[in-house]
Amino acid sequence: MPQATVIQLFPISLYKGKMKIDDISKDFVINQEYERMKSGNGDYTKNHYLLDLHEMKSLKEEIMIHVENYVYRYLNVRDEVVRFYIQNSWAVKHSPGDWAQNHIHSNCLISGVCYLKTQKNSGKITFTKPDGYTNLFHTSMKLPFFDSGNHNCDWWDEIPEDNDILLFPSHLMHHVKRNDSDEDRYSLAFNLNIEAILKSDDSDLDYLKLTEAKPYD
Repeated sequence: MPQATVIQLFPISLYKGKMKIDDISKDFVINQEYERMKSGNGDYTKNHYLLDLHEMKSLKEEIMIHVENYVYRYLNVRDEVVRFYIQNSWAVKHSPGDWAQNHIHSNCLISGVCYLKTQKNSGKITFTKPDGYTNLFHTSMKLPFFDSGNHNCDWWDEIPEDNDILLFPSHLMHHVKRNDSDEDRYSLAFNLNIEAILKSDDSDLDYLKLTEAKPYD
């Protein structure tokens, strides 16, 4: 076999970690007031800024440890220039039979979800390759592969377990399979944006000052 190196160009990075979530925080989220989504396939909390609550302080700090690990250590974003903050956050309850359609998260840069209460077959999350994103062969050519991997697949499944956290670019399409268990599944979703002063290396005219927007009282 010839000696060679294969370099993965322009990958989309999905971060997966394990959190330490205490039972008090879990119970607080689970006991929030929920309402049915307009899509009719799940419930979410009426409060869309859950992690701003004092009771969520420890959980928010734990999430930010993973966020900083992802964006500063793995993605190498310059931490002296860009500060990531949690823009909004809400819990999702998927009762038996519930699911989530294919979607992205708008008006943010990084999205995440941490899992509070899961069961076997309560619904895996599936990430799909964005339309028009051709990292290998175009979808108009359906080549057969011996094995499916992150370099040649059109979708990627993650089976969530309690205390898992996932972080990913907000434009990455994803959906949640049907909850086929006999119990409710609870997760906490959130979006991140940046506070930064940005400008192009080529022109001082390409200047943008971004500041954190506080939620309405």
